[in-house]
Amino acid sequence: MAMSDLFERFRDNLNKYKKMGINPLSLATGCAVKVDLIDTVYPALEKLKEKLLANNIEVMPREDTDIFVSRESEVLKRVINGGEFDADRAISLIQVNQETAGNPEKFANFLLKIYTGVKTRRKLIVGKGHSIVTTNPKAEVGILDLFKLDGRELRSYTLSNNDTIQIVDPLDDPGSQMQVDVGVSNSLNDLFTKGAFQDLKMIPVADAPDPDLKKTLLNNFERFSKRYNVELLTDVQPSTGTLMIGATVVGKSDHELPTYYDKVDEGMEILVTRPVGELTPINVHMWLLTVPELIDTMEERGITLNKVEEAKKRALDYMTKPNFDSAEVIYNHLPEFGGKFDLESHVAMTTDVTGPGIFVVKEFAEKALVDVDLYDVPVIDREISEFATENFIIPNSTAGTNGAIVIFASKKVIDDIAQDLTKRGLEPRIIGRVLRKGTGVVYVKKDVCKLIHRENILKHFKVRDAN
Repeated sequence: MAMSDLFERFRDNLNKYKKMGINPLSLATGCAVKVDLIDTVYPALEKLKEKLLANNIEVMPREDTDIFVSRESEVLKRVINGGEFDADRAISLIQVNQETAGNPEKFANFLLKIYTGVKTRRKLIVGKGHSIVTTNPKAEVGILDLFKLDGRELRSYTLSNNDTIQIVDPLDDPGSQMQVDVGVSNSLNDLFTKGAFQDLKMIPVADAPDPDLKKTLLNNFERFSKRYNVELLTDVQPSTGTLMIGATVVGKSDHELPTYYDKVDEGMEILVTRPVGELTPINVHMWLLTVPELIDTMEERGITLNKVEEAKKRALDYMTKPNFDSAEVIYNHLPEFGGKFDLESHVAMTTDVTGPGIFVVKEFAEKALVDVDLYDVPVIDREISEFATENFIIPNSTAGTNGAIVIFASKKVIDDIAQDLTKRGLEPRIIGRVLRKGTGVVYVKKDVCKLIHRENILKHFKVRDAN
C-alpha cells in the first residue's frame, strides 16, 4: 500500500475511534486501559474487606485465573449491575470513568454496590477481577459471570478468566475479525499458561456505540468459536455505548497445575516460548504515520519502513493466534490430578508476558522467593525496540498482548520443552536461570535499559556487569 493511502486510511480510522471516545495516540495499543492496581484497586479492596466479609463475600488475592476443583454441576450465569443467583464464585469485569478510577474511595463504593448487588444464599468468592477505565462518565458498569457449584468434586480443575482489549491496530476497522481474535486469545492465554485447554467455553463481552458494530463483533465471536472449537455461551451483554471487546473464558485440566512456587530452586532454567514485545512494532508504525518526521530519524539508523511493516505483521500474527501448542506442551509436563511433582519431569511455574512485559519474571521470582539471572530478552526486532524506547514511543518495548509464555523448570524439562515447541513451529529461547533461593532479586544486563525506560520497572531490577 502506498504511503499516501496509509496516511489517508489512518486518518479515517483515527476519526472513527475518536468518535467512540478512544484516542489511539494516548494508548499503548492492546489491552484496555486498566485501573491502577497499586494506587486504586488494592487500597479500595483493603477499605472494603470487612464490609464484604459482613455480606458473606470474599475477594481472592490477585492471580492470573480463578482456579477451583471441578464439580459435577457447574452452572454459569451473567448478571450486569446486580441480580439474583445462588452463586458460589464470580469473575468480575468493572468499567469505571476516569474520576472513579483515580479515587480509591469512589472505586470502593462502586465495587461494594456491584458485589453486594448479587443476591445469593451462599458465600460468594470473587476469584478474579478485571477493572478498566472509560472516558464516558455515564458508561460505568459491573459485569459478573457467576458459577453455581453443586454435586461431588471431580478429578480435574476448572479455571476461569476474563480480559478486554480496545484497539489492536489503529489501521484496522474496530469491527474486524482480528480485534475479536486478539481479545479472546488474550483471555484464553491465562488458562493456557496453566496447561488448561480442555472443554473450553467463552461468554463474549461486546459493546459499541453503534448497534450494527456490536452485532458485527458478536458475529466475529461466533466465527472464532467455530474455528477453534471453543463453545460459545450466549448471555446478556453490556449496553454502555462504549467499545468493549473481550471474553470470560472457562477451561479444565485433569492434570495438576504449574503453581509449584516452593519447588522453584537453584539450577532451574527459564524459557520463553517465543519473542516478546508485540505492541512495539504496532506502536512504532502508528507513530510514523502520526509524525512522519520520525521516518527520517528512523532511516538514519538503517531501519526502513518496510522492516517496521514486516515486524508489525509478525506481531499481529502472534497476537491473533491462541497459544494452543504452548498449552499442550505445558500440560504434557505436569503430573496427573492428585499426582506429585517430579523435578526431572514437570514444569514448576509459568506466567505470560503481557502489559508489564518482561517484568513478570520479577513478579514470579518474588512469588517463588528465588534470585534470578535474566540474561536474554528476545524481542521481535531489537533495532525497532531500541528505537521505540529512545524516542519515547512506548515506555516498555517488552510489553505484549496474548503474549509469550515464561516457563521455569529443570534443565532436562526445559530442553524437552524447547525441542517440542520447535517441532511445532514456535521459537523458544532460554532467557535465564535460577541462581538460588532468595528474595526475588532479578539480575539483568545494562542493555535492558534500551528496551524499558519506565523507572518504576527498572528500579526493581539489579543491573550487573556485562560479563
